[in-house]
Order: sequence, then structure tokens, then C-alpha cells
Amino acid sequence: MIAVCPRCAARYRIEREKVGPDGARVRCSRCSAVFRVLPPEAAPAHPTASPLPQARCTVLVADPDVDSAKQLAGALATWGMQANLVHDGVEAILNIQRLLPQVVVLDAALPRMFGFQVCELVKRNESLRHIMVILIGAIHHEDRYRRDPNELYGADGYVERPHLPDALRPILARLGFPAGPPLTMAAPPVQAPPPVAAAPFQAPPPPVATPRVQAPPPPVAAPLVQAPPPPAPGGDLAAVVAQVERLARVIVSDVVLYNPEKFAAAVKAGNVVEALKSDLVEGRAHFAKRADARVRDTRDFVAEALLAIARERGSA
Repeated sequence: MIAVCPRCAARYRIEREKVGPDGARVRCSRCSAVFRVLPPEAAPAHPTASPLPQARCTVLVADPDVDSAKQLAGALATWGMQANLVHDGVEAILNIQRLLPQVVVLDAALPRMFGFQVCELVKRNESLRHIMVILIGAIHHEDRYRRDPNELYGADGYVERPHLPDALRPILARLGFPAGPPLTMAAPPVQAPPPVAAAPFQAPPPPVATPRVQAPPPPVAAPLVQAPPPPAPGGDLAAVVAQVERLARVIVSDVVLYNPEKFAAAVKAGNVVEALKSDLVEGRAHFAKRADARVRDTRDFVAEALLAIARERGSA
């Protein structure tokens, strides 16, 4: 029997006895795509039926924002695709090697390893470069830069976060993974878990809705009003610092993402902070508006984030 790869249309002759009643998984030697071959009796009745539906597109979504990742996964499911979620760069590269997805959607500002660094690793690896990579830009101004995705670390596509998930659909189609019409049967399984998971956490608060607990304290309102300031010194401040570091990372990833050649030259010269000084002006202004005033000026968070990437590229 003849099997056809759904991605590159390569044809293979497969012995009938090797295909069980549930079919057999085949890896294409040309493009490395994995697809399922069904026995003749289980094949579609119409010869015009495409083998693509048998090989469901697997997409790895790497997004540090859990809620955003779940929403994107839900959209992919309604388009007939299978989404796997990770939330940092190291998880992304490990799962790319393990799952060999057809498409990877990467947030540029992933923690532990930036999304564009993961993209570079994939595109430099002979056994992984066939995987399509789409970068999500971490921009803080919608109308700022526009660059050809091919110039951005070898990415096959690029989308800005405010335009998700709609802008992702035509990109997938252009890359050879047409997102079919919404599958009404697929939406409930993917979107049902989040609401059910959210309800238990928000259901308890209403009964314990402390208006009555706080009703007696009004007379003792003074100590309760002065209670919030004390917690700030310890654990709360550490959380604030972490948030500010995350903001700096997002801003720096934006600058590096849109200035790859300039950044690479600055890394070689060992003067990234000075070389990208003008490019950081807008980012620093955004940082000053968004960062918590308690820790904003204690360190140069933006420069530290930029130097951290430079060190990863071999510059001190």
C-alpha cells in the first residue's frame, strides 16, 4: 500500500502486514513529519479526502502568562490542532526535542531562556530546523517596529501579542498548516477545564465574603488600616523586585528582538549598554512609568537584563 506524507507529499510503499487495525505511525525521511497510516478498510471512502486530517498538527506554545497560553491553546484546539503548553525557555527546548512538534509558538521574553534564543537553537540544529517557529513580540507600543520575520533569528513567522490569536491563523495557513473552520466539538473539551478549575477557587470566597467579619472591626479600624504597611519590608518587597525584573526583561527582549545585528555587533565589542543606549531610551521611559517606585531606582534593572543576555552570548 502507498502512504503519502501530509506535509511534503513524499510517497512511501508500506507492507500491508505492518499496518495493524489501528494503523501505524510513520516518520517521513524527507521532512521528519510523523503521521498515521490507516489500513485500506479504515481509509476514507472518498478518494479526494486529504490525508491531512489524519495527521493532527501538534503545536508547542511557550508563554510565561498561564492564562494567555490557555486562551491560545483553546483557539488552536478549535482550529483542529493539538496544543502543548510550557512557560519558560528551558522547558520549551526540552519539549521541542521530546515532542518534535510541527509548529512552535514562542514568546520573545520567556524566563530562563529568551524565546528568540530558543528559535536560534532550533534553526541551527539539523534535526530540528524543519520545525516551524513563530515568535510573539514583546512590544510595548503597538505601532512601533515592523520587521520581516525571516530577519528575526530565523523565525518562520512573527506576530504581535495584541493581535493574538486571530493573526496566528493566516500565518499557520501560509506555513502549510491550514487552520480549519471552528470545530464546535473541540471547543468544550479545551475550554471546559479552565472554568471548572476557576470556579472552585472563586466559589469559596463568596461564602466567606468577609463583610461581616470586617463589620465588627470598624471601631478598631485604626490598627487594621496601619496593618498593610508593615508587610512590605520582607516577602512582599521580594515579589515586587521579581515583577520589576520581569518588566525589565520584557523591555530588553523587545530592544534585542528588533535590533539583532546591532546587538550582535555590540556583544562582540563588549559594550552593549553603551551601543544600545539610544534604543533603550523609550524602553527606560516605559520602565519608569510601570516599575514600582519602591524599588525602581535601587538598581539599573534594564542594564542588568541587557548584560545578562550579552553574557549568554559570550560578552562580559
